[in-house]
Amino acid sequence: MKKMLGIAGAIAMTGAAAVAQAGVGTYNVITTWYEPDTRPKDSIFIGSFTYDGVSRQVTDLAGILSESMTGDWPAPGSPPLYDMTLLDLTYQMNDWVASYSGPTNAPPSTNWHDDTLGGTFATVFLKNTTNTYSTLVGGDGWSPQAGANVGGVYHGFPSSYGSSIQNAYALIYVPDSVSALTPGGSLTLNWNEAAGTGSLGLAYSSYADCAPGGMMGATCMSSWSTAAYGTVGTMSGYPLSQTITAAVPEPETYAMLMAGLGLMGIIARRRRKA
Repeated sequence: MKKMLGIAGAIAMTGAAAVAQAGVGTYNVITTWYEPDTRPKDSIFIGSFTYDGVSRQVTDLAGILSESMTGDWPAPGSPPLYDMTLLDLTYQMNDWVASYSGPTNAPPSTNWHDDTLGGTFATVFLKNTTNTYSTLVGGDGWSPQAGANVGGVYHGFPSSYGSSIQNAYALIYVPDSVSALTPGGSLTLNWNEAAGTGSLGLAYSSYADCAPGGMMGATCMSSWSTAAYGTVGTMSGYPLSQTITAAVPEPETYAMLMAGLGLMGIIARRRRKA
C-alpha cells in the first residue's frame, strides 16, 4: 500500500511540476514594428521563449521575422504575414546580465534585466554572431543605438555586401509582470510613436534586417523609436505593439496530473474502509 501511495504521489507531483515548475514557463510572443513605407506589410516577429520568474531570465528565444519589403503589391495572402519572406531567428547568445541600471540604449549584453524599466530584454539572431551593423563610427556592431549612429549600414562595409555576414535579429522586451500570467493569459504592450506614450520598454525593442530582403543599397532595414534612440528606423519604422501569451500545458500533462490524483483518492478511500 505504501508503495502504491508513493507511486501515485510521484505521478501527481510530476504532473504538477510540469504545469508550474518553480516559476518557469513557456510563452509565445508577437512583436510588431509599424512600417509606413511598406503598408499593409509590417515587420513582425513571431516566436516563443522560456521565462524564469525568479531569475527573470529569458532563454530558448526563437522565431520568425518578416521582411516587409518582400513580396508583391497589392499584398496577396492573409494578414499579418501576407506573402513576405520569413527569416528563421534561432541564435540567442549566452551573455545574460541579471541586473543592469545603466542607459537602456547602451546595453551590457544582448540579454539583460533592465532594473530601471522593470523588465528583461532578449535578442535572437539569424546568424551565430552579434555582428550586424558597421563599426566604422564605433559601437558594438549590433545594438539599436549603434545601428542608428551608423545609419543602419551593414557589418563589414565598405567591403562587398556579398562577403558580409548578412545578419538579422529581433530584440524584445518582457516585463516582470509576465510571470503573473496564467496558462492562456496574455499581456499586450503598445507604443504611440507620435505622442511618445505607452510602454517605454516596448519603445526600446528593435529589429535589424541585413539579409538580402532587407537591404537598401548598403543600408539594412530596422526599426527604432525616437524616444529610445533619437530617430525612427531606416524605412521610418517604429515599435507598435507586442502580445505575450502564456502557453497552455499539453493535454498529456493534465492527464498525468489527474491520473496521479485519482489514484491517490482511490488509495485513501481503501485506507478509510480498512
